[in-house]
Amino acid sequence: MRTAGRSLLLVVLVACLAACAGPPINSKLAVYDKAAGYRYQSLASDGNTDQLFVILAFSGGGTRAAAFSYGVMEGLNEARYRMSGVERALLADVDVISSVSGGSFTAAYYGLFPDRFFTEGAREAFLYRDIQDGLIRRVLWPPNWLRLASSDFDRINLAAELYDGAIFEGKTFADLLRQRRKPYIVLNATDMTLGQRFEFTQDQFDLLCSDLAKVKVATGVAASSAFPGLLSPLTLKNFASEGCGYQPPDWLEKARVRARNPARRYVHARDLWSYQDPKQRRSFIHLLDGGLADNIGLRGPYVALTDNDSGWSMYNRINEGTLSRVIVITANAKTKAHKTWDQHKAAPGLLDVLGFVTSGPMDNYSFDTVQLVQDFFKEQRAEAQAFAKCKALLVGKCPAATMPGVLPSVDLHAVELSFDALDDEDLRGCLERLPTSFKLPHDTVDLLRQAAYFLLMTSSDSGLFT
Repeated sequence: MRTAGRSLLLVVLVACLAACAGPPINSKLAVYDKAAGYRYQSLASDGNTDQLFVILAFSGGGTRAAAFSYGVMEGLNEARYRMSGVERALLADVDVISSVSGGSFTAAYYGLFPDRFFTEGAREAFLYRDIQDGLIRRVLWPPNWLRLASSDFDRINLAAELYDGAIFEGKTFADLLRQRRKPYIVLNATDMTLGQRFEFTQDQFDLLCSDLAKVKVATGVAASSAFPGLLSPLTLKNFASEGCGYQPPDWLEKARVRARNPARRYVHARDLWSYQDPKQRRSFIHLLDGGLADNIGLRGPYVALTDNDSGWSMYNRINEGTLSRVIVITANAKTKAHKTWDQHKAAPGLLDVLGFVTSGPMDNYSFDTVQLVQDFFKEQRAEAQAFAKCKALLVGKCPAATMPGVLPSVDLHAVELSFDALDDEDLRGCLERLPTSFKLPHDTVDLLRQAAYFLLMTSSDSGLFT
């Protein structure tokens, strides 16, 4: 009788744990409101100048990326420039931080706790913390075995719980919105079905008829850093079939017409509309590490700079001349394999192959993205110079003539900070061989911070701090 009672109690306990194992990650949006929720337009400038627009892009790379991007922030906090005769800290004018994977820890923490971001306590919270050990302990804790046996609870949920309790203090995106101040934090994951970026912004969640405000910030960070194999995908519910009165923006309506748009724009619009389209709609959205779609967090900013297909597009402001300067700074903590595969006849092993497949192609893709931004800025400068020369030539030949239209001159800077720029070969090799993990010695973390600070302050872009 006693044994049977214990067995029955165990069965009941397992059933209860399984029932409550996976609370809903996201909830339905009651009514769509294009002006509500965590969007760029919902944030006040709060001393942030409208003449300068600064975008930061933080790459993936575990604690290595978190520490490297933190060092960039330290440099921006001390960097000074002059605007209208007034000296300012460049960090005070950061408008947007777009991040993936390890860089999302830095971005999210700064967004939530800017006043204590540069304290020792903050560094202990997410830079010096042994996150890997914390995850392993949770997986090995027997009560969690029962939860992991449930179909709606997995390793990614354990990671989100750890980040929520130990780092982000239970804060939600409503807490980010409540501050009403820039920078706008864009945490990027990858939609497994589309292979495309998925942003933790209300503009993205509108397509799911879901309310981002109730989602934990730790959940966004967990999805952004869900490295395949080590962590399971994060699953969101798509409520589009239940309706919320969603009205797509004008650009999305127009871009869905294949015959009237470039292929890239049409495909982007088609992918976004798939969340709403009854013919393609999926009930659940599975997300993995943001680095799989964009390992430096720069694709979103590129879209915002080059066209109007973004909730925070800068394209019109650049062409209308309402901005005097745009700065894009990419903290790219990429590494190199430093393997000797070509010295051996035997083919690389399984771990080497997996490491290459998950990082090699993305490094090339990241290089192309940086080049796209730099090329766009070059084209803008060339057009402005050509316009000025034509205008001077016209005035010289025909003083009474006037040149129709005005092409504003905007000061554009695209800066990539990476280990490649370090002159010291030993230091560069040391940093390039660091593993992608969520555990690094304190001294290594500090070395990464110092390297990022040095690279920012010695950037070859002479106009960055003027």
